[in-house]
Amino acid sequence: MSRRLVIVTQNYPFLDQGGEVMFVAPELQRLARELGPTTRLVVAPLRARGERLPTPDGVHVDTTLSDAVRRGRAMAYLQALAWPGFGAEAWRGWRRGGAIGAVRVWRWAAQATATQRWADRGEAAVATLFYTYWRGGSTLALARLAARRDDAAVVTRVHRYELYEDAFDPPFQPWHPAMYAQLALTAAISQHGFDYLQRAGVAPARLRLFRLGTEAPATPARASDDGTLRLVSCSHVTAVKRVPRIADAAIALAVAHPDRSIHWTHFGDGPELPLVRERLQAAPANLTAALPGAVENAHVLDHYTREPVDAFVLLSASEGLPVSIQEAAAAGIPVIATDVGGVRELVGSDNGVLLVADPATAAVVGALESVLLDADAQRIAARRAASRRRWGEGFDADTNHTRFARCLRELLDTLQDPAPRPA
Repeated sequence: MSRRLVIVTQNYPFLDQGGEVMFVAPELQRLARELGPTTRLVVAPLRARGERLPTPDGVHVDTTLSDAVRRGRAMAYLQALAWPGFGAEAWRGWRRGGAIGAVRVWRWAAQATATQRWADRGEAAVATLFYTYWRGGSTLALARLAARRDDAAVVTRVHRYELYEDAFDPPFQPWHPAMYAQLALTAAISQHGFDYLQRAGVAPARLRLFRLGTEAPATPARASDDGTLRLVSCSHVTAVKRVPRIADAAIALAVAHPDRSIHWTHFGDGPELPLVRERLQAAPANLTAALPGAVENAHVLDHYTREPVDAFVLLSASEGLPVSIQEAAAAGIPVIATDVGGVRELVGSDNGVLLVADPATAAVVGALESVLLDADAQRIAARRAASRRRWGEGFDADTNHTRFARCLRELLDTLQDPAPRPA
């Protein structure tokens, strides 16, 4: 039986928009290993621009979806108006999510139109499992295709941006929850997301928890031993990540403890980075900061190996289950984070501090003090060991991605052989 798995990504393996590589690459390695040569493994990015990264042996990269989206953009937006159910969903988007909600429906329908054109030109004589790494317009189109073919099915992952209605203000997600009934499987990356979809009425048979994961570092990070307190954070510098609040807390901590040297490193770039720099102009002399901007993921991991790190900080207003926290925990770094999305699945009192979703600066400073100023060597070691243990119990890349790959292999085995073409 000829079969293939087609993974629709935003841009991987291209680097024009950066960060997806840290999510997709580890998973793709296990998919290639588990599916083997009997399955044609294809990656189809929606945007194929910038440097192209190498992919595992046997993985084919199809840029024709990107071409279809780019070249037919204007026509797709016109044809989107005729997408089945567009009018009703756009009206629901307007009522629930205002103009932003209605525009998102239109954007999803336009992407669905372009994706449908691409899929209709694809291999017809191959049983195909489509896997959209993010729920979106492509998921919508491929679900429609699978509904009329016994030799095709669709799986999607859901993270944050495309899952939670309150990821937008006013709260709204296109085709939620109706789309999920058309999918063979929805893979939630967190228990929080899984529970959210269960409450929305997604059928248990079509919903599974498949967390992401990170690799085990060769050497865990070490604590500072020279009297300097070292913080690290890693994220895009956008409003939802609230990085300026980390700057405020670091400044307040330094003011409260003028006798202690504090160093904060933030990896990541974004529109609020100038605001972070502006806030740091008020920093006292005992606080220094490094803002290297956007760096490759390997650079962050190398930092954990080479430099001492005493705490990882994340103050996001909304999250799925951040890979950045998983990487810090894998390195044995205590974590201070807000209780949003699935963060509490990895952070607790044993390995750091779980803050309320919208903490005051004083609360963040208190959490930093409880971790950074703890002079008890046994508690410090226990906290770091707990981070490593929590990572090992639920966020090891090889365990999680292998389990998911085997699930996809089982789904592929359920697909029927394509009907023979007429002579």
